[in-house]
Amino acid sequence: MKRVCFALVLIVAAAAMSFGQTTFYFPHVANGVLGTAVWKTTIFLTNPAASGGATSSGSITFMKDNADPNQPGSAFTISFVDENGAAVGSGNKIPFQVAPGQTRKFISTGTGDYAGGFAIADATGTLSGTSIFSEFVGGKLIGEATVPGAAAVTNQAIFVDTIGGYAIGVAYANPGNAAANINVKLLNTSAQQVATTTLTLGVNNHNAKFTFELFPSVGPLVGTMQVSSSVPLPALALRFDPTFNVFTTIPPVTLASLLEPAAAWFQDRPWAQPMMSIARLLGSLQFHLG
Repeated sequence: MKRVCFALVLIVAAAAMSFGQTTFYFPHVANGVLGTAVWKTTIFLTNPAASGGATSSGSITFMKDNADPNQPGSAFTISFVDENGAAVGSGNKIPFQVAPGQTRKFISTGTGDYAGGFAIADATGTLSGTSIFSEFVGGKLIGEATVPGAAAVTNQAIFVDTIGGYAIGVAYANPGNAAANINVKLLNTSAQQVATTTLTLGVNNHNAKFTFELFPSVGPLVGTMQVSSSVPLPALALRFDPTFNVFTTIPPVTLASLLEPAAAWFQDRPWAQPMMSIARLLGSLQFHLG
C-alpha cells in the first residue's frame, strides 16, 4: 500500500512539473518542389502569458519521413525566414524566445525536393502554436490547410467521409523513445467495425496514409477511424475533394486525462520507465477535467 501511495505521489509531482514546460507537435510538415507545385509550411507561435509573465524559450525540431516505417526518422533540414524575412535557425532546428503576448512567425522557403515530416515544439513556460501548409503553382496559392499544435496520445478517433469521391488520410508521427505498434479500426455510423489493420512506426518517424490505402477493400462510407498505439502519437486527418485540388484538415477527437502530462513526462525519461506503465494504467481510468 505504501508503494502505491508513493507511486501516486510521484505521478502527481510529475504532472505538476510538466506544467512548467510546454511540448506539442505539428503532425504534418510539408516543404519543397513536387512536380509543378511548391509546398511551404508557416508556423505561428504565441505566448499567452499575461503582461509581466515569463518569456517562453525553446526550439522547434523537424523530423523527416523514413520510407521504411519500421526505421527511425531522420533530421528534416528546412530553410526558414521570420516575419521580417530574416533567415532563422539552422539544420533541423529553429530556436525562439517569445515574450508574454508576443507572436512569432516562421515561413519555410519551399526550396529543395519535396519532403514531408513533423515538428516538435519544446519550450519553457507557456506557449501555443499552429501551422499552415500551403501549395503554390506558378507562384499562386492554390490550397492550404491548418495544422493545430497537437498533443501525443495513445487513443484517438478521426472522422471519415468518403462519400462522393472525397478522400480521407491520416498523418501520424512517433516522437517517443520506442517503436509504435498501431492498431487502426474503421467504424461505420452505427459504430460497427468495418475493417481493421495494424501498422508500425519507428522512433521519430512520420507517415501519411489514405483510408483507401489502409482499407483497399472498403467502399465509400461515413464513420470514424480509431487509432490506438503502444506509445503516444500526434495525428491529423486530411480531407481532399474529388479532384485533389482542394484540401482541409480535421483534428482528431481525443479524451483528456489528468495523468496524461505525467505519463508523457515519464515517457521521455528512461530512468522513469517503470512508473510510466502505472501512469498509463491510471490514465486509462479517464479522470476528466472540467
